[in-house]
Amino acid sequence: MSTIYMIDFILKELKAEASPVNKLRKLLRTTGIEDVIEKGDYVAVKMHLGSRGGFRIIRPPFVREVVEEVKSLGAYPFITDTCRPPSLEYLEIANIEGINPLSVGAPVIIADGLRGNDFRTVSVNGEVIKEIEVASAIAEADSMIVLTHVKGHRMTGFGGAIKNVGMGCVSKKGKRRVHEKLGGEPPMWIEEKCDKCKACVKTCDHGAISMIGGVIEIDTEKCVKCYRCVWICPNRALVWSPIGIDRFIKALIEATAAVLSTFERNKVMFLNFVCDVTFACDCPPWSTNPIIPDRGILASRDIVAIDKASLDLIDKCEGIPGQIGPGKIRSIPKGISKFLEIHGIDPYLQVKYAEDLGLGNSKYELYKL
Repeated sequence: MSTIYMIDFILKELKAEASPVNKLRKLLRTTGIEDVIEKGDYVAVKMHLGSRGGFRIIRPPFVREVVEEVKSLGAYPFITDTCRPPSLEYLEIANIEGINPLSVGAPVIIADGLRGNDFRTVSVNGEVIKEIEVASAIAEADSMIVLTHVKGHRMTGFGGAIKNVGMGCVSKKGKRRVHEKLGGEPPMWIEEKCDKCKACVKTCDHGAISMIGGVIEIDTEKCVKCYRCVWICPNRALVWSPIGIDRFIKALIEATAAVLSTFERNKVMFLNFVCDVTFACDCPPWSTNPIIPDRGILASRDIVAIDKASLDLIDKCEGIPGQIGPGKIRSIPKGISKFLEIHGIDPYLQVKYAEDLGLGNSKYELYKL
């Protein structure tokens, strides 16, 4: 059985010492950061850096506390993510979101290089994928702290630490390799549903979509099958087949295993921020109202346990009026699997497949600080 530690966002005392920001370093120490990070380590602090138009990523004060704790151990932290837009544009987005060396106290770098082509190929020999391209700065780091904003995801049901590692720590080529397991086909355009708004054209980071003479055209060479365009379309005029969902999730788990294999045992720690929990991920150029009240921050050295605990917290919580789709507001009661209800994909599949692969234990004990 694994151990999870938690900072509750419900303050029993209204004073500085009770602030989740001020308690974060205690959470790190209680979870055993001294055993994860050694003096002189280069420490990847992995997080999503946001999207232009989005505003629900992990807030800079929390990131700064993690950085300061790592520095206090004599190590060298750097904030990192991998290319979605090319790196220079992505760094500007991070700056707009408030993630920059001045605010967080550490360098901010894109782990897979200028255009997403800097990687180390790692063998995994899985059921679905045999190898994956892990971003070089992740593969070469001595240790890693994974900061995850917990939220829903249309293709996996749920975006937690597993998704942050398996998709967020691989290069552009690696992302394409996993996404292709959805079926390997670009999204399909349904002309009769399209109102020619060009939202898909504007949101594609890869320049793969264009509208010519009122017809959507998709460049199959440029398309990485991320399906961000499917997300953004207000009329569901771009769609994919759900047949490959199971293979996609298995590929994601195998990619996660590959990334973690580049670190020595017990050199990775996970923090899940169960706050600002939205129905969608942080990649689209918009953010929506949360579906539950803010719960807190979980910490563990077990990636399976922390995602299971995060899902359990969400499902045991009484929902609040939150957005679950274009123009759709709903409160989902406690006891209902919220992301299954919204996306039709069981979010616990990630937990099951990761446990089956030996990445961790779904049984846990949770202790509040």
